[in-house]
Amino acid sequence: RRVRALHTASLSFDSSWEQLLWLIAGHELHILDEYERRDAETVVTYTRTHHIDTLDITPSYTRQLLDAGLLTGPWTPPLLLLGGEAISPALWTELRTTNPETEVVNYYGPTEFTVDALTARTSDTTTPVIGHPLDNTQAHILDKHLNPVPNGTPGELYLSGPQNARGYLGQPTLTAERFTANPHGTPGTRMYRTGDLAQRRTDGHIEFLGRADDQVKVRGFRIELGEIETALTHHPHVTTATVLL
Repeated sequence: RRVRALHTASLSFDSSWEQLLWLIAGHELHILDEYERRDAETVVTYTRTHHIDTLDITPSYTRQLLDAGLLTGPWTPPLLLLGGEAISPALWTELRTTNPETEVVNYYGPTEFTVDALTARTSDTTTPVIGHPLDNTQAHILDKHLNPVPNGTPGELYLSGPQNARGYLGQPTLTAERFTANPHGTPGTRMYRTGDLAQRRTDGHIEFLGRADDQVKVRGFRIELGEIETALTHHPHVTTATVLL
């Protein structure tokens, strides 16, 4: 049947393309304006009134939507797609148990590997994971020498596949740092160094462990704390600065 999808992301966010694909596939795409889509109660009311089947949202916004009754009202969407930031254990558990009729899929995919690289369902495991690579995607968990680490051992997550970006426009040094030769694939291919720490569990799922640097995410936006500290120390009256989330 035709699926009713609600467009909940800014068009400047690469995740918004996933919602546009519902339209290309012949389904309904419902669009709210910039003010409406940011208001949790408005989104929940619209979802109930129009029997929306799927929303693509960040975990932090999911928290607001759950508080507004997204999964406890007279109509609950059968499919939720989450991404953009890590899911807390508490939210993962709540999504698993609040409404078993709703399938929740967690996606992982940095912008440099648009759009997604790994996926998992909350029904797959009791604790948060980013899951398994999608088709045509390879996920490598490597040590500082680019050697694979054993299952259960933390390492840095690298991604390879045809959706890898070419690099950063006008920034050859940063491009060389983040896009490296792939010693574990076809000669001439590259890997993207995500900067994320991860480990592969014995059940095959990949678990996100945090960052290898000071980067944080706020509502899905990347924030480089080091850049803010550097900017602050440019002020003549500031000697040192520390920035916390």
